[in-house]
This record gives sequence, C-alpha cells and structure tokens, in this order.
Amino acid sequence: MFRYVLVAAALALTLAASAGAAKPPAIAGQDVLTGRHVALSQFRARPVLVVVWGSWCYGCRTEAPTLARFVRAHAHQVAFLGIDTYDTKQNARKFSARFGLTFPSIWDPRELLAGAWSRGAPTLLVFNRRHVLLQRVEGTASLAQLDAALKAATRP
Repeated sequence: MFRYVLVAAALALTLAASAGAAKPPAIAGQDVLTGRHVALSQFRARPVLVVVWGSWCYGCRTEAPTLARFVRAHAHQVAFLGIDTYDTKQNARKFSARFGLTFPSIWDPRELLAGAWSRGAPTLLVFNRRHVLLQRVEGTASLAQLDAALKAATRP
C-alpha cells in the first residue's frame, strides 16, 4: 500500500511540474556573423525556419550543402534563422563561409537557447506566420523534410 502512495505522490509532482513548466525563452541574441541583435520577432508576419547547428556537428556538416541550396531557392517565401550552439565565433564563421550559409545565426555557446528549443543539433524548428511552432525535425533534414517544412510554414 505504501508503495502505491509513493507512486501516486511522484505522479502528482510530475504532473504539477509539467503543468507549471516555463515557456522556452524568446529566440533572440547576437548574430555570430555580424554581432547585431537578431530575433524571431523581427520577421513579422513571415514564416520562419530556425536551424539549430554547430560547426562541430557531423549531421550539420552533412545537412549544410542541401540547406544552403534550399535557403537560396526559398528565401523569398520564408525567413531563415540559425542558433549556433556549443561553438566558437571563429569556427561558426568558417562553417558559414564554407557552406555559403548567409542567414543570421544566434550565437549560443552554452546551449542555453538551443537546449530550451531542441534536444541537440541539428534540429529544424518550423514556425508559421504568427510564429507558432508547428513542427520540430530532429537530426539531419533531408530535402523532402525541408520541402514539407516549407509547406507547413507557408500554409494559410
């Protein structure tokens, strides 16, 4: 009987904690390329694809050429924003130059922002025009997944 009381108490604490869970922080910070402040909120009324990445990340290196082509082809339809995590500014800049990634990326060296929105890099966060999170793609995104994310984000 005592065991059931402990299990019930643990379940109640877990449910209470999850009900009062804080919202993730706003996606905002210093752009690793320019040093300027950048935020999801700056892309008013535009759908946004947010890419969590790091120069050290094998999956990110694998995804980068496809992502760069996708960004060039669809920048008129959707905004792109990155969160560069567990990285140095120097390595992030080299990575961006190597793969031709021109979209702004928030520098997040301790994964404070990325950790609140994802379980690791690479991750693609898909936001609609109202900046409501629609979808999270964890792992290296294929072209088909990027196309599906674009369709979801731009759906009226």
